[in-house]
Amino acid sequence: MIYNGKEVEFPAVMQISFYKLIETLEEMAADTDKDAANYAKQLLQEVEKHPELRDGITDLDQLEKLMGPVRKITRVLFPDALSTNEIKAITPPFYFKPIHTSTRFDNIVKASGEEFDFTMKDVDEETFYFYCCYFILGSYYGFPTPSGGSLKLEIMNKDLGLVRTYKMLINADMSEFIPTSKAVDITRKDFEELMDNFGDIKLWKKKFPPNSWIMRGVNILNLVDVTTDQSIGTITSNLLLKSSDSFDNIRNGIRGLLNNAQLAIGVLTMEDNKLVPLDKEEITGILLNPNETLDCSTGMCDYISGQLLQKKEPLVIPDVERFHLRSNSTMSAKLVSLKLQSYLLIPMIHEEELLGFIELASDNRYDLNYGTLTVLDEVLPIIAMAQKRFIDEAQNRIEAIIQQECTTIHHSVKWRFEQEAEKFMNKQLKNEQPVFKDIIFNNLYPLYGQMDIKGSSVKRNKAVSTDLVKQINGVEKVLQYAFDQTHMPVYEQLIYRLENYKSDLKKELSAGSEHKILRFLKLDVYPVFDHLKESDPGLKKLIEEYDNMLDPNLQTVYEERKKYDTSVNQVNQRLASFLDRKQVDAQEMFPHYFERYKTDGVEYNMYIGESITKNEKFDTIYLRNLRIWQLVVMCEMENEFHKMKDELQTPIEIASLVLVYNTPLAVHFRMDEKRFDVEGAYNARYEIIKKRVDKAHIRGTNERITKPGSIAIIYSQEQDAREYREYLHFLAARGHVKEQFEDLELEDLQGVTGLKALRVEVVLGEQLSVHRLIEAIESGAAN
Repeated sequence: MIYNGKEVEFPAVMQISFYKLIETLEEMAADTDKDAANYAKQLLQEVEKHPELRDGITDLDQLEKLMGPVRKITRVLFPDALSTNEIKAITPPFYFKPIHTSTRFDNIVKASGEEFDFTMKDVDEETFYFYCCYFILGSYYGFPTPSGGSLKLEIMNKDLGLVRTYKMLINADMSEFIPTSKAVDITRKDFEELMDNFGDIKLWKKKFPPNSWIMRGVNILNLVDVTTDQSIGTITSNLLLKSSDSFDNIRNGIRGLLNNAQLAIGVLTMEDNKLVPLDKEEITGILLNPNETLDCSTGMCDYISGQLLQKKEPLVIPDVERFHLRSNSTMSAKLVSLKLQSYLLIPMIHEEELLGFIELASDNRYDLNYGTLTVLDEVLPIIAMAQKRFIDEAQNRIEAIIQQECTTIHHSVKWRFEQEAEKFMNKQLKNEQPVFKDIIFNNLYPLYGQMDIKGSSVKRNKAVSTDLVKQINGVEKVLQYAFDQTHMPVYEQLIYRLENYKSDLKKELSAGSEHKILRFLKLDVYPVFDHLKESDPGLKKLIEEYDNMLDPNLQTVYEERKKYDTSVNQVNQRLASFLDRKQVDAQEMFPHYFERYKTDGVEYNMYIGESITKNEKFDTIYLRNLRIWQLVVMCEMENEFHKMKDELQTPIEIASLVLVYNTPLAVHFRMDEKRFDVEGAYNARYEIIKKRVDKAHIRGTNERITKPGSIAIIYSQEQDAREYREYLHFLAARGHVKEQFEDLELEDLQGVTGLKALRVEVVLGEQLSVHRLIEAIESGAAN
């Protein structure tokens, strides 16, 4: 057997035969359709002249002499109507040199500039021997055998400058294996022995001696163009890599997907309302050089900013020069200067967050068009997800640096880090290579609480709208005075546009409203103000009054927003300081890990268990104690907020939530990120619940589970509910909460089902210290 250009041992002898095809022709010759029967009879006459076509040919040189009749009889397998469509060839069994090929197959080979030469470069002679044995076991004996998987070919298309990928499907229906006298009959016992000794070539050659079988017939080889699937796979796999050439591979994958080797591909990000090229050596931009930026306020026309920033939809420019005539913007002018003919800028959106843009550019008009987006539909979400991961990883690295330089370890777990640091230091002293190992605390019970500002987004938007309306009124006052003095309709037209903006603001503040209004003022109104200040002293005074309305740093009205931001900061500071003071007492009861965050409100995590303490023995009574402490402190924080409500410049409501999770977790301090995280996929469910539960609704309603003046206690196990009901009865007796509380079911969240809640109203204006409560518990236990 010839394999990869040399003679090798093989279980079977190749015998090229068209017996199956001839049998099919004989059936056609007996067909009632006279035309089909006459056609088959003519071909059979050729076979009669060359009986070796049926009996078998072992010499390839002999086959070469018979190619005329071979092409005639195999034409049945290559209909003229499909010859330019199907990529098909007939080959000898286990020998991939085509005997006859379709027109499209020939065109693909011709475009490559080379002869078709399929060799299994990654398959050695022994593995090739095994392959034949597998076929015999499967096709002749019917045993379950391993499949080699689909074979893929990469063929260069020199005209396009692209490598096309084809999946090779081998149809062996027109071939068979025939045992010779040398063949060993394989029993079930033999099969099991072979499977138990899968790589033992000596045993396999004993069961399948060289040249002990005949491979008779031909194979039909079909190629399927899978370049699109391969390109998507290349893009996807390289998005997971961090190697220096991964972006080049992604770029080539997109070129293959779009069947265009000349495309330029880049990435842009957004920083401070500016387009910025990605700051990575291997990832370049097209529109902008590494040190360039483009201000979205001044460098884009209304259509571009509306499409990209407000609608967050792709900017499609099939003809750059024609687009520039309409846009006349800095951005379109830059595209013209780069001599680009067609251009795409596609927003990368993940969970409604704009992460940046993918650029595609071509030197040919209409190479890139709206149809291009359809082809890219499958990969754009994948690219956006990868970009989100890259951004998160970058942010994590920044946070790690900050933590490394600025953050201290919580005192409850400091002893564990000191132990590891001592080991690290000892290894350094011994000139060994030290590694600061990750630290894991097992069997910890988590406690989570938050006091969230209700409707923070709505309140913030309302404050923004109010400030913008006031700013517009100030502008209108100047323009109305100018119109009254001059009766120039241009001032009236500007007032008309401002009135439209005000009308829109009263309906709803959309994502781009503020940007659009401020851009309008900057480009259309302020240049007019500059002119008016020089022309009329009365107008100059009005414009100065307007300027005095504006915040000197933001250059916009910042009154209601400032009141809101100040109120939020006051609430956060007051509640966080109160919680920190209470934590000092809680740590004295039993050491536990504690971390607190300020957002639109305050949230915190606590972990308690024996592994977090150095010497003290843990008992679940300390867990119950901390749970009661948490509820009491939440009540006291509600009262703290109640006392300060009248001091706030903006009316604000808060809602409290406690998450009960009775399964101990493993908490892992990740050295690379310098932060605690729960360990394991199952434990990660706790983190998912934490992030989503405050947005949950009561089942069958549109009402959020969190409610101002009340504490929502979220749980999933009935035993937790029984425990917390006892706590609530106790707190009600002590005057912290109302006696009646609600038992509620929550709507299912993404990835989380079966949550329930107890919700109780806090008694405001009364306080009870944690120490007095603990004393009461101990007194009750003593009695």
